[in-house]
Amino acid sequence: MNVETKIPYYYKSVDFEKLVTEYEPPLEFMEGTWKWSREKIEETQLKRLKETLAKGSEIPFFQRLWAKRDFSPKDVKSLDDISKIPSYTIDDIRDSINLDPPFGDYQKYHLEDGKHTPLRFYTSGGTTGSPRPTIYSAWDREIGAILSARTFYMHGIRPGDAVMNSWAYSTHNAAWIMDHGLWQWLGCTPITTGTGAVTPTEKQVEFVKTFGASSILATSDYLIHIGNTAKKMGLDPKVDLNIKTLSAFGPKEEVKKVWGCPVYDSYAFHEVQYVAAECEAEDGLHVFEDAFIVEIVDFETGEVLPPGHRGNIVVTALYKTSTQQIRYNIQDISASYKVKQCACGSWHKKIDYFQGRSDNMIKLRGINIWPEAIGEYIKENPKVNGEYFCYVERVGSPARDEMTVIAEAKHASSDYFLLKKELEELLKRKVGVKINVSIVDEDELQPLTGHGIRAKLKRFEDRR
Repeated sequence: MNVETKIPYYYKSVDFEKLVTEYEPPLEFMEGTWKWSREKIEETQLKRLKETLAKGSEIPFFQRLWAKRDFSPKDVKSLDDISKIPSYTIDDIRDSINLDPPFGDYQKYHLEDGKHTPLRFYTSGGTTGSPRPTIYSAWDREIGAILSARTFYMHGIRPGDAVMNSWAYSTHNAAWIMDHGLWQWLGCTPITTGTGAVTPTEKQVEFVKTFGASSILATSDYLIHIGNTAKKMGLDPKVDLNIKTLSAFGPKEEVKKVWGCPVYDSYAFHEVQYVAAECEAEDGLHVFEDAFIVEIVDFETGEVLPPGHRGNIVVTALYKTSTQQIRYNIQDISASYKVKQCACGSWHKKIDYFQGRSDNMIKLRGINIWPEAIGEYIKENPKVNGEYFCYVERVGSPARDEMTVIAEAKHASSDYFLLKKELEELLKRKVGVKINVSIVDEDELQPLTGHGIRAKLKRFEDRR
């Protein structure tokens, strides 16, 4: 054994007193940072933004990006100057990986750095292309876990609760950071079932009933699936299961109907973990502004949009010590709310609920169409069960783009031809352009969407 070998023990790698002072865990957060004035929020953001820019200036990715756009961190003297910082997208990350495979030149650390500091390696889910890797420092993971715990506390989860985590424990970090937040920063016991591909949904229902789980973490789609599976097993989710609150990703109304309990939404993504969470007022998602600056920008021009205008979410993470995200245009669609004190008492900025991805946008005959919006429209018809899958292809001569939506009928006895006609008329009225509809039986879309198996369902495919 090499006597010079040293183990970078985790407990020595983070100054936990500094950590919880700068980024408060749930109870301290609700009594402290949550009640900050706008002046205090913005003062802290500017200080941390300048520190973040200094860290970014050491990373080759940002050196190249900023030199190309003639930007210097010295150009930022106030928060209003943030728009001077060049933004980037997933395409720039892919270029970085191609330039310096396999990790890209946007990483501060590489795996060999694990010799002197504890690191975690995860990748994105790959639903929008090749998975993108991210290496996290211990500091970044702890704050990500604290942000998770804040979210769950805001959603009614409390110390002593047993919480079933139905996200995928895989190379994606979602389930892991939720698990970390529950266990180490909220005093909860995670029940680590994973998705239906790991633990069959019927078994998950049995876990909830047998062990008395009081909450479940999952996408809205999967929460509905768990509830409907319970019904097929002869159980009433509202009566026979002990669920007191649900922390979801996605539309909530159908989840509430199935479970009959409070349901709260949130927003997060691979590189930065939890960004925003719904409060008890259920009126938008509060950004954790001590950790992030969030802007909404125009789809085409990248110009910052005023409140109420839909555009792409641009995120700047203020807490990270490893890989930096500085004006990262994640291409998720939302809108900002006018900054004012919420009914819950907080001044933290709010954004609208997730409304799909702009890189999934399809232009048909001059009209912009988002698959997620199509899904919401077809749910208006009570003859379908809400499951859908969209694809676009180039057909005919001369060739032109056509979109088709496949929807599952709620009842096998439905008149599929009539239902197809009704949905095509509905979509033409709502969207303004003809969209083809195909009707299939219940559960027939599972191979395409991953319903009941994947944590995050696939709803769109470009077949051109």
